[in-house]
Amino acid sequence: MALDRIFSPVSIGTMKLDNRIVMPPMATNFASPEGFPTDRLIAYYRERARGGVGYLNTEHTGILPQGKASANMLMISSDEHIMPMRRLVDAVHEVLGKIVVQINHAGRQTSSAVTKMPIVAPSPLPVTETAETPCELAIPEIEGIVEAFSAAAERVQKAGADGVELHMAHGYLLCSFLSPFSNRRTDAYGGDLAGRSRLAIEVLRAVRRRVGRDYPVICRL
Repeated sequence: MALDRIFSPVSIGTMKLDNRIVMPPMATNFASPEGFPTDRLIAYYRERARGGVGYLNTEHTGILPQGKASANMLMISSDEHIMPMRRLVDAVHEVLGKIVVQINHAGRQTSSAVTKMPIVAPSPLPVTETAETPCELAIPEIEGIVEAFSAAAERVQKAGADGVELHMAHGYLLCSFLSPFSNRRTDAYGGDLAGRSRLAIEVLRAVRRRVGRDYPVICRL
């Protein structure tokens, strides 16, 4: 495979990159219990930005307490997370790095011990790893999750990040709607591929409306 273009510049919307290498998101659990970036987490990303990748992805960052994946998950679930996130973004920019914040809802891949509330999913199918059965999301709750994703994306933008990534993989909430393994719904959000894709598409469209046409929005599938 020819790799002659890997070190050439490229643009994604308004984000201009020196090369096409991306550091993928990797959970550190270095955030505070409130989901704020700690000095340790900021130093971690700042050091990796020095390596010269085109851009780095943050670890998955929660959009709602209901979808928190771990006790020390990075969060962007309220406006009070904007300025702490800006500290992280500024630290990466100071060493000439670019940063994209990945936003996520864990769905059935968390536990009530972490979220302090019942876990949720497209369908009430038991989760072997936790021995919990998630609550099936009602339509109004799904609409609230679409709004939560778009609000989180706007906070990422206000924090000065170079782009936002929507986590639609690895069995988390948006992925669990896409998959016939975890989505057994018979309403508009289930059934065939069009139905199972409905939530992911609604989230993408809502985020795009919120952040504007030029801001980089990336989907991880």
